Amino acid sequence: EIEKFQKGEGKEEEKYIDVVINKNMKLGQKVLIPVKQFPKFNFVGKLLGPRGNSLKRLQEETLTKMSILGKGSMRDKTKEEELRKSGEAKYFHLNDDLHVLIEVFAPPAEAYARMGHALEEIKKFLIPDYNDEIRQAQLQELTYLNGGSENAEVPVVRGKASIRARGVPVPALSR
Repeated sequence: EIEKFQKGEGKEEEKYIDVVINKNMKLGQKVLIPVKQFPKFNFVGKLLGPRGNSLKRLQEETLTKMSILGKGSMRDKTKEEELRKSGEAKYFHLNDDLHVLIEVFAPPAEAYARMGHALEEIKKFLIPDYNDEIRQAQLQELTYLNGGSENAEVPVVRGKASIRARGVPVPALSR
């Protein structure tokens, strides 16, 4: 089974989608992180942001699941190498180049719309600029999270706050 999965012989991908029944479908796309072109830039840090908040916000905004996978996705390089050599199916991604896996589970039209939105948003994080808006907002958020200046506002780093600014009411917390 594992060998079939690793060789890509596993379950055949469905050739057709049924838009009449509107049954949920799973859509996945790997997006390459350009570490070979820009080896000195910390893309993983930019994607994750302070305490992983940037990636969490990006997932909430695009209604997708995103995972940073591939060689260089783990902090501990020796453990990564050990797991890669173990040959377990769940660590097979460590043989691939560093990438973001974007996954969507929704009705067909909605799934493709969410995927398109996610691809457009993640593109902004894959531009190697040390001084862009994203980095500045992340630094401001980090200052806030670390108990920085008293008058520091909660920064708007893609997501919830900007949506509320458009007049959408604050969602009620469910208990």
